[in-house]
Amino acid sequence: MIPLVLIFGVMLILKSPGLSSLSNPAQSTSIALGFILIFAFLFGKQINRLRLPQITGFILAGILCGPYLLKFLNVSEVKDLQLLDGLALSLIALTAGGEMTLKKLRGSWKIIVSIVFFQTLIIISGFLLFGWLGKNLFSIFSGLNIAQVMAISLLLGTLATATSPATTIAVITETQSKGKFTDLIISSAVVKDFFVIILFAFSLSISKFFILPSQAFDFAFLAHILKEIGISFGTGIAVGAGIVLYLRFIKKDVPIFILGIAFFTFQISMNYGYHPLLICLVAGFCVENFSSQGERLIHAIERISLPIYVVFFAISGASLNIGALRQSWILALICVTWRAVLKYAGTLLAVITVKEEKKIGRYAWAGFISQAGVTLGMVIIIEKTFPGWGDELRALVLAIIALNQIIGPVLLQKLFIKVGETGKKKE
Repeated sequence: MIPLVLIFGVMLILKSPGLSSLSNPAQSTSIALGFILIFAFLFGKQINRLRLPQITGFILAGILCGPYLLKFLNVSEVKDLQLLDGLALSLIALTAGGEMTLKKLRGSWKIIVSIVFFQTLIIISGFLLFGWLGKNLFSIFSGLNIAQVMAISLLLGTLATATSPATTIAVITETQSKGKFTDLIISSAVVKDFFVIILFAFSLSISKFFILPSQAFDFAFLAHILKEIGISFGTGIAVGAGIVLYLRFIKKDVPIFILGIAFFTFQISMNYGYHPLLICLVAGFCVENFSSQGERLIHAIERISLPIYVVFFAISGASLNIGALRQSWILALICVTWRAVLKYAGTLLAVITVKEEKKIGRYAWAGFISQAGVTLGMVIIIEKTFPGWGDELRALVLAIIALNQIIGPVLLQKLFIKVGETGKKKE
């Protein structure tokens, strides 16, 4: 706590009106980067003591120090530091792909596929219904026709489907959980994020047609969607092959190589209109499952990712417009509650379909509430694709993520206690 107070005090002095040392924009951004890196990291540690994920602390630190509250970071500095977004998102997607191993999926693939399918179907259908019923009630839909409302609802439903494997792993590690429920939840979370990123690529391309006036819907447009997905898949395989060759034959300065690949892949793919999350996800999956270099890749990412993730989540919080957020909280609470209901319904239907234990249907839904990196990455891409209302959607989704990051780990921990799987790794 003392280091946290000290760094906070130093920034108060540096940002005082009488001090002119921050008049140079480049110097100001450098100091802002150093401050938010240290402050958000320490704040995350304090939040973790409350049995909440550090990611929640990073986001809250950014909100607190951002241009809409304490103003330790101004709008220009936040915008400059968003350059790291692409790097963080690529690393998150590489990790998600690397965590999905075919070996773990073989034993329980029926229930995993069933959960992913029915949760996705029910959640997206539920949010499309939500948009249709609420088109005249919420400001995010104001001034839009029904097709545009459905497009936004499709994107919201896609985002709502995602679960956070990182948060799930953090809770499993903390509770020392092991068993059928533990394996089912982490495997389903990783498979679902893999599927959701593919689904997001389709949803984003389809939404462009309904929202952007320049788009025209015809068979050529559908072919263009398939082309985007196909090229992204092919590029992901090529990137994965390149990573394998480097890790196998060159082996030097691996973290630097991974950083370069991650940043380059994101920037180039966004520039040409392809799907960077899908590319990196496929690359990580190929390295993990079709080579012997998967462990080395994940280890290299772990060595370099923490400071990047700290800044990424903190800046995401700092960019949150508090004025827009105040208008979004009621809608965010409604979305969080509705999403939880749909998660429960989807899990229960999945269990009934494959005739699994009823206990899984009653309890397992609580393991799919948390949201974090992949969801945030997708909403950032939506914001860049649809300037204007994308800002409001980002504020709404950040509020939803913040609530789910507080509620989700608590529910997951109670789930593991309820089914008796905590403390098993110590035995």
